[in-house]
Amino acid sequence: MKAEVNNIVTATQIVYAGVEERLRPIPIKSHYTFNLRDMSKIFQGVCSASAKLVNTKVDLLRLWVHENQRVFGDRMINDQDKQVLLDLLMNEADRKFKLTKEQIFENDRIIYGDFGFGIDAENRPYQYLVDLPGMMTKVSEYLEDYNSMSKTPMKLILFLDACDHVARICRVLRQPLGNALLLGVGGSGRQSLSRLATYMNSYKCFQIEVVKGYGMKDWRENLKTVLMQGGVQAKQTTFLFVDTQIIN
Repeated sequence: MKAEVNNIVTATQIVYAGVEERLRPIPIKSHYTFNLRDMSKIFQGVCSASAKLVNTKVDLLRLWVHENQRVFGDRMINDQDKQVLLDLLMNEADRKFKLTKEQIFENDRIIYGDFGFGIDAENRPYQYLVDLPGMMTKVSEYLEDYNSMSKTPMKLILFLDACDHVARICRVLRQPLGNALLLGVGGSGRQSLSRLATYMNSYKCFQIEVVKGYGMKDWRENLKTVLMQGGVQAKQTTFLFVDTQIIN
């Protein structure tokens, strides 16, 4: 596998340059601003996988494609832009590694996660989730566990896209300094899936409570609380902040 490192680095540079050239920011895509930090996130994701589970060139390429789709693809607003990224990835897979799309994609999507084991398991490798029905069952089990312990249970229908989103959020949370902006219409499940992903990662969820008279002083006190919890007490914490809570 060491022999492929240089090719992976070169391929990532080429894909990054292609994305920057062909997907430029315009008013409707003002967030298409990519930089070298995005490349570092790709390598961070690749390096977070278990070496025991990435044994072949196909395993490595599948992981690399997934991380590119998470870092670049999740920011794209339509299927056409996602197809541009996929074409860039498949061109490099064919040119540098002599692999086809059929070899890399066993299903219509690639999903990685570390929640294939019990919530108390110490060893939770970040791995390819090839059994999509099994993954959906596992996420549903986590939801049942959450609802049995929570005072405010969530009645969710976990179809494949929802489980895919949960895997995305789990991936962000497990990374150092991980953060995500979830966009969607009201009621699409952004908060609920974030709470579920937080539970699946065994994190504590912290959320402010905006009441009448809530001001900047209260906001700073809340920030002190969550920073003390995450820093001094060393509790893995998700800070969930909703757009309706932005009053200033």
